[in-house]
Amino acid sequence: MRPQSNESRRHPGITFHKMPVAAGFMGFVFVAGIVAIAFLGLPVSKWFVLVSVGGGIGVFGIIRLLHRLGPPTEEEELQLNVGRQTRQP
Repeated sequence: MRPQSNESRRHPGITFHKMPVAAGFMGFVFVAGIVAIAFLGLPVSKWFVLVSVGGGIGVFGIIRLLHRLGPPTEEEELQLNVGRQTRQP
């Protein structure tokens, strides 16, 4: 009988591509956990996460501001007029 090498006795471990995670609350918990582990475990990731969140909030604010300052679209005009009664002489 041939002795097994060290590589063949090694357990492959848990791989993420075989872990089914559906969308919804549990998917959010999974992603939040992975982000928390990376955030606490890797010092460089702290700056990456902080800059990414800050940049995302900044882009969201700019888009929201541009949307409010721009003219309303035809669909928005129709939505604003729903429920209003017009006077008929």
